[in-house]
Amino acid sequence: MPSFLSVPIPYRWLVTLAFVTLTVVLSVTPGRAQPGDSIFAWLVVNTPTPVQKTLHIGVYAVLAMLWMWTFDALESNRLRIVLALTLTIGLGTSLEWYQTTVPGRFGTLTDVLLNIAGAVAGLLFILVLF
Repeated sequence: MPSFLSVPIPYRWLVTLAFVTLTVVLSVTPGRAQPGDSIFAWLVVNTPTPVQKTLHIGVYAVLAMLWMWTFDALESNRLRIVLALTLTIGLGTSLEWYQTTVPGRFGTLTDVLLNIAGAVAGLLFILVLF
């Protein structure tokens, strides 16, 4: 058994919620550089669009996998999948909607679909691997 599977549940929650927090911070950071901005603003402004689109898939794949790992104590695999998809897609959709109010950011249906594709890819990866 891989050692990451033996991590206690509270630590799994911490890791997953830390990743959620990072995702939220990067998603709600304005897309326009201002003097004195944080490193997050610099990252958002200077990341090329094709890289940002690819990151949607990767970030939401990792997030779905983290939720599956966090909910590992649940006996029902179906319930774990539903929870992981609901939380991951819900976050991605909510953040895209919120981005419509953030200066220099744009919430788009394309990004929502990329988030969904990432979540599904992450779940498929976990289900095939384990």
